Formats: sequence, C-alpha cells, structure tokens
Amino acid sequence: MNNACGFVLAAGFGTRLRPLTSRLPKPMIRFFGAPLLDLALFRFRSAGISDIAVNAHYLAKEIETGLKASPWGRNVKLSIEDPVILGRGGAYIPLRNWFGKKTIIAYNGDIISDIDVAAALAHHRAKGAMATMVVLPKPLGRDNAVYCAADGRIGTIAKTPPATGGAWTARGFACLQILEPEFLDFLPPTGESDILDAYAQAIAGGHVVTSFVHSGFWHDLGSPAQLLQAHIDLLESGQAQKETVSALGLDAFHEAHRSRLAMVSPGQIWQDPASNLCVTGPSSVITGKEISPPSPAKIELGPLAVVESGFSTSGPFKASQTVIYRSAVIDHTVVHSNAIYDHSHMIRCDKA
Repeated sequence: MNNACGFVLAAGFGTRLRPLTSRLPKPMIRFFGAPLLDLALFRFRSAGISDIAVNAHYLAKEIETGLKASPWGRNVKLSIEDPVILGRGGAYIPLRNWFGKKTIIAYNGDIISDIDVAAALAHHRAKGAMATMVVLPKPLGRDNAVYCAADGRIGTIAKTPPATGGAWTARGFACLQILEPEFLDFLPPTGESDILDAYAQAIAGGHVVTSFVHSGFWHDLGSPAQLLQAHIDLLESGQAQKETVSALGLDAFHEAHRSRLAMVSPGQIWQDPASNLCVTGPSSVITGKEISPPSPAKIELGPLAVVESGFSTSGPFKASQTVIYRSAVIDHTVVHSNAIYDHSHMIRCDKA
C-alpha cells in the first residue's frame, strides 16, 4: 500500500492475562492455534502493506522467535525497548526515522479482529485527518470513551463528553489508529509517554482527528475469561463463521503451517483415528504433522471446545466451554468446564 506502514504494538506485560503470560508475551498467545502476532501481521499483509514494524520489551526474545516462524514475519522491523518499556506514546519515538513520511497504521498486538485496514485508511485520507481512531459502536466499560460527533470528528477521549460542541456519541477504541508522521511532534522526544496526551494536544490545536466505526468481529483478549469468550463467540457465529475464520487469517495461517483447523458444526462429532478424543460441535480441533495425538484415554470435549491435539492427560475426562493448548498436561481428577489449560495451569474462566 503506497506511503503507509504498519506498526504492531507488542511490548506490554500482559498482566491481566496471567498466568498464561508467565512464559509467553501476550501477542504469542494462540487463538484457534494461531499466535495473535501472526494475525496482526496478516491484517497488514492482506491490506497490501509491506513495511511493518513490531515493538517488544517483555519476553522480547519470544517476539523475535515468533517473527521468524511467522509466514508474514519476513523483513519486519523489530524495535526492542530496553531497559524500560516506553508506553503507548514513547513506543513510536525509536522508529521515527524508520516511519519517515509514511502514514502510520498502529495495531495493538493483544486483540483479535477483522478490521478492514484498507477501508479505514481510505476513510482517514478522505477526511484529510492527522489522526484516525478505529472505534466500536459502543464504549468499553473499563476504558475512557472516544466521544465522536455525527461526522466522526473526535471531541475527547475521556470518561465524560466535551462540555460544548453539540451531541456526542460515546464509542470504544478498537485498538487500531492511523497517524500522519507530524502527529508524533506531540510526543516527548525521549522516554515513556502516553499517546492520549498527544491526542489531547492535536484536538486542542484544531487538527482533524476523526473516527472510523468497526462493527465486525472484535475482542480484547485482556483476561483469560475474555480469551475463552472470544473463542466461544467465533464458535457460535453461525453462518458468518466460515467468512470470519478466513477474514481473521486463521485459514491462511494453518495452510502456511500445514496444520488443520477443523470447525465442528453444531451437533456433529469429530473423533481421532483411535477414537480416544471425541469432540462435539460447535467446537474446533487443530491438528498437524508436528502435533502428536493425546494420551490414550477416553476424552469427551464440547460443545464449545477448542482443542489443540498434543496435550496429555492422566486419565479420561469430559469438559465443555474450554480451550486446551497442545502443551497442556491435565490431571483428569481435577477438570472443569469454562476453563483454559496451558503447559502447567488450569485457569477457571467463570466470568468474562
């Protein structure tokens, strides 16, 4: 895409997602078998963006390894923040020369979405904007709201709307923003900073700061419960499921890795060749050459289960509404539904 570059923000600690992030940075957590980092890169590559940067701090080596393994990680610029993390604003400064005069499209590496990056950029340019936030139809309860006018103009990013300027609609930030290079002038030249301060200055200075509404698939994977719910929402998406799986990049990821993503329809049953693993839909099973079958025990999963073949168990068990990663080691005497299983944890997810 001419004169635009992508930037995946991947430096955070993933504190709310612990203990899943005790060994992996948040962007390397898998969604239907694919790391979030890969799906973020896919958003850019599928929009025709060839120049991409990724920042890293927490477990930066894992991000570096993930880029090397990704089908979309070739020639990606890695910006490692060391010794301290630079925050939502400071992350841009080490890359300023690399950005040059290109429009910057920044995407948080801890979400899953089918945002149309090309359409958002076209909107940004049609508005002649200095900055554009992709927003959700409704606000997110825990965050500041993005207050938008009828024409999309942003009045403030705060807990309350502007006191003047007419009617304002509260929307949620969808974690993708488009910035012209001069927007970075509002950031401090060194150290940690918050990009919301730059937005406040740009709005106060009368610059065009606008919004683009995304109404498709979107999830913040901030907590284990939110991660599980995102899996469940895709499983329950009905007729839109096949299109969403493709739009997210899941089909492309598994094709590139020669793994298989089997989406099990409601009421249907998937079984492994030895009939050790029985999965009832709506569910999903991920298998591949490098993934071994589970231990020989009768395991019944679903509905609403996502399972990567390659986990092990001490005996037979049943579970529904669950995500089981291939590294999981499961004690069959302590199994719960509404849970995520990774290499050494069983994480209850009773509330999203």
